[in-house]
Amino acid sequence: MELTYINESGERLTLRQAKPFFLTKIDGAGEAKQTVNTFKAPEQDGAFYISSTLDMRNITLEGTVSARTTEEAYEQRKRFLRVFTPKLQGTLVYRERQISCVVEEAGFSASARERAPNFFVSLLCPSPFFETLEEVRAELAVWTPLFHFPLEIPESGVELGSRQPSQIITVDNIGDVPCGCLIVFRARGTVENPELMRLDTGEYVRLNSTMGAGDELRVYTHFAGKHVFSVSGGAEVNAFSLLDTGSTFLQLSPGRNLLRYDAGVNMDLLEVSLYYRPQFLGV
Repeated sequence: MELTYINESGERLTLRQAKPFFLTKIDGAGEAKQTVNTFKAPEQDGAFYISSTLDMRNITLEGTVSARTTEEAYEQRKRFLRVFTPKLQGTLVYRERQISCVVEEAGFSASARERAPNFFVSLLCPSPFFETLEEVRAELAVWTPLFHFPLEIPESGVELGSRQPSQIITVDNIGDVPCGCLIVFRARGTVENPELMRLDTGEYVRLNSTMGAGDELRVYTHFAGKHVFSVSGGAEVNAFSLLDTGSTFLQLSPGRNLLRYDAGVNMDLLEVSLYYRPQFLGV
């Protein structure tokens, strides 16, 4: 049993079944609690089911500071409280998954000068989902360079790059629930109205824009962070007005998702990349 907490400042603390922060209990990392919404008509037996939503997740940690002297225990206590500050948001890493959280309460149940004080932490997670540590990247349309050294040029010529022949790609979401993503459109020349469609639902993201060589457009479809940006000089500039009125912010369902990219003009000069983090109901 081992976990690491990292606050917004980058300070981290690892709790495990070893010195100096001996972890004895973790609770709340398993199943997520939910609220079931129903409607009851007059004189109806039972009720109509409307929907279910997951509540915020509360994770609690308990353990002991193990030190050789009371002075060492006091220094470890100060370090513990500095990392688990309620003034900063943080990330909890546990079993190869991570979750964003904020410290609701952190403290000790014994005197600060005791050699083995017991600690406790309560973490509140506004989003109840754990995520993968690494972001998944899927290339839907990209040129792969084939130029390399040593170089030999036959009479028939040499191929300097190749492109995926199909407009359709399968993206696998290994998570338990649908997740948002970042869609990146890049132009290698003049491209009009780039688009990404999810074939099983017919939903699509289309940007009504004429892109020049080197231009990049980014669409964030995450539930709490829907944005459209154009990239200029490395900086993101709001481009929400480019979004076609029929567009939706695509979500990737658990399992296989069939996606197709397109453009109004010069689809062959369009590159499309997808970035996402699968989400899980518990660990």
